[in-house]
Amino acid sequence: MKHLEHLFNYVLENYKNNHKNAERSDPIYPVVCDEIPLLLKSFIFPLRKDLLVTGSCGVGQKTDFPWVAIFNTNITRSATKGIYIAYLFKKDLSGFYLALNQGITYFAKTYRRAKYDCAQKVATYFKNEIEDTYFAKDRINLGGHKGTLGFGYQETTILAKLYHANSFTSNEIESDLRKMMAIYDELSGVLAEDNYDYDRAIDKILFDYDKSFTPATEAIEEIKKEISSPIDVDIVRKLQYAEPVSKATKKYSKLRNNDVVKKTDYVQKAKTDAEIGELGEKLALEHEVERLTLAGRQDLAALVRRVSIKSDAFGYDIESFDWIGLKYRKIYIEVKTTVNKLDVDFQVSKKEVDTSTEKKDSYCLFRIYDVKNVNPKFYKVFGKLEEHFELNPITFMAHYR
Repeated sequence: MKHLEHLFNYVLENYKNNHKNAERSDPIYPVVCDEIPLLLKSFIFPLRKDLLVTGSCGVGQKTDFPWVAIFNTNITRSATKGIYIAYLFKKDLSGFYLALNQGITYFAKTYRRAKYDCAQKVATYFKNEIEDTYFAKDRINLGGHKGTLGFGYQETTILAKLYHANSFTSNEIESDLRKMMAIYDELSGVLAEDNYDYDRAIDKILFDYDKSFTPATEAIEEIKKEISSPIDVDIVRKLQYAEPVSKATKKYSKLRNNDVVKKTDYVQKAKTDAEIGELGEKLALEHEVERLTLAGRQDLAALVRRVSIKSDAFGYDIESFDWIGLKYRKIYIEVKTTVNKLDVDFQVSKKEVDTSTEKKDSYCLFRIYDVKNVNPKFYKVFGKLEEHFELNPITFMAHYR
C-alpha cells in the first residue's frame, strides 16, 4: 500500500500532463479523488461517521488548483460553503498546504463584489479566536490571480501549513492533520450550539454596527409597511403623557396572570406582537423627532436613529438625544408597548437589563400602553431598570453542569 508522502509527491510530480480535462482516464484523477481521501478516512479517522473526505481535479476542465478536503457533514458537504479542512496544491506544484478553509463560492453568491473583503474579515475573526501557535495565520500563496478559485482559497484560509515537495513524511502529515482536526472539532462544537447554522454565524461576524442604524424618517415609513391593516395605519395617533403609578395591591393574581391555560395560535400571536411593537416604535420615533424639533434642535432630530430594524442584540431600539447634565447627550431608548388600557406588567430581557446598567442615565425605557387608542399613553424612565421596576425572572437559560 502506498503511503501518504508517496501519494502527495506523485500529485506534485505528475499533475501536469497531457490531460486537459478532469477525467478518470487521467492517472492523476484516482490519486486525488480516490486514493488520498480513502487513506485519510480509513487510517486516520476510521470511526468518524460525521466526516466526508473527497478530492477534486476540477469539473469539466482540469483545475490549476486541485484539492482534497475533509468536511464535517453537520456543517457542509461541499467546498463551496462552510468551514472544512483542505489540502490545497500550489499552481506551480512546488508544494501544498494543509489549511482550515472556507467556501469562497458562498461569499461570492452572498456578498458579490465584497466577497474577498468579507471572506478576509471572517477568516481574521477566526484567526483571532483560535488559540494556536503551531499553524501559520499568514495569507497563503497558491499562485492564483484575482478572480480565480485559487485566489479565493487564499482569501478564505484561516490556518495553514506549507509542505514543500519531497520534504515531508507520512508521519508528519498524519500528526499535523490530527492537530488541525482538534481545532476543527472545537470550532464545530461552537457551531453546534446554534444548530450548525453557518449562515447565521457569518452574519454575526460580519454585522456592521455603524450600518445597522436607520434614520427615524425612513424607519417610520418602513414601520408603516410592516403594520398589516391599512385602516389602522391611517389612524393619526398622538401620544399622551401619563404619570406612572405603582400597583396598589397584589391581589387577584389569577386574574392578572397572563399565562392563560388555553390553546394559543402562536403564529398569529407573534404577528400581532410584532405589529404592536412596530406601532410603538413608530410613535416613539415620531415623538423624539418632534420633541427635539420643538426644542430648536433640528440638527439632533435629524440624527435620531432606529437600530431594532436590523438587530435586537443591542439592548435598545432607538438612539436619540436629551438634556442631561446641562447639555444634550445621546440616549438609548428601549420601547415597550402593549394594547392594554392600563399600565400592566411587561417583559424585559437580560440584555436590556444589562444595557440599562451599562448606559446608566443615558438609558431610557419608553413605556407605551393603550396603543390602539387615538391617544396612547406613555411615560419615560431613565437609568437602571432594576432601580425603577420590580424584576421577576420568568424564564431561565439552562446549561448542564
